[in-house]
Amino acid sequence: MGNKGQRIIVTGCSGLIGSALCERLLHEGADLVGYDLEPEGMLKSRGISGEFAVMEGDIRNVESAQIALKNADVCYPLAAISGVEAARNQPLAAFNINVQGTWSVLEACRLEGVSKVITASSNHIYGYQSEKPVREYQRMNQLDTYSATKICADYTAQAYAHNYGLPVAIVRNTNCYGPHDPHTDHIIPGTIKAIMKGEEPVIRGNGQTKKAYLYIDDVIDAYLAVATVLPYKRGEAFNVSTNHTSVSNLVEIIINTMKGLKGLPSQVVKPKVLSGVNDQNDEDMDSTKIRVATNWKPKHTLESGISKTVEWMMEKVAV
Repeated sequence: MGNKGQRIIVTGCSGLIGSALCERLLHEGADLVGYDLEPEGMLKSRGISGEFAVMEGDIRNVESAQIALKNADVCYPLAAISGVEAARNQPLAAFNINVQGTWSVLEACRLEGVSKVITASSNHIYGYQSEKPVREYQRMNQLDTYSATKICADYTAQAYAHNYGLPVAIVRNTNCYGPHDPHTDHIIPGTIKAIMKGEEPVIRGNGQTKKAYLYIDDVIDAYLAVATVLPYKRGEAFNVSTNHTSVSNLVEIIINTMKGLKGLPSQVVKPKVLSGVNDQNDEDMDSTKIRVATNWKPKHTLESGISKTVEWMMEKVAV
């Protein structure tokens, strides 16, 4: 997609999406610079630690971000405290990093004249919607701590485009999964690991909530695709999603994928449904906008993506 030779900065380069994006950009020949407080993280898991320059820094420091962004063509600000529970448990850090960190990096991009900025919002921002599937123009309703911080970051990006002409676009991608994900509290890696250990997978809610789950490579395709429509689409948001399914069905797909695999218990247990309080709503995001603007579409079905994730975890993750 024309990234060869371009100077590209990825903040949060050691995270799940950041590290996958860096791996792709390296293969495409980009002049890549990472920026992160934890300069290894999943870069080491992917085998690309030391393959490109990584600046250790705090995204809340504009001056430090400016140094990283010197002569940059493109910036992907991906650093954040991610996850509903992680943000709920550390609200001050979540607001500081997700909100202040966003405006600091955008300000550094403005000062350095970066040509393209593709920033991360979230599927969690929409909350309850009476009109479905949800389009980008609909109100952002969800107010758990994580969602509130991402709504603030989303509006901040729009404000920088509106007031300063910053060529920034916003990606609202659905739940991302795949190899190298260390967050075993997330439903997909958590379920896989439980089955590997011969334990009951746990569904914290009632299992009926419907969400979409998108394989990591398809998410990276979407970020790179959005970059191609800047600066024409500055200030615009793009839903990145696929077909949604219930949590119970998702867990059943994982169980069926893992049945009979070598090294697993012969009897796969049924999930334990806790039916706990759940403030997350059903998700049904419409991704027509990005599909029309860029021809992006997922290359992986849920079954094929789960199969690849299981294969990687069976080989690489200790239980």
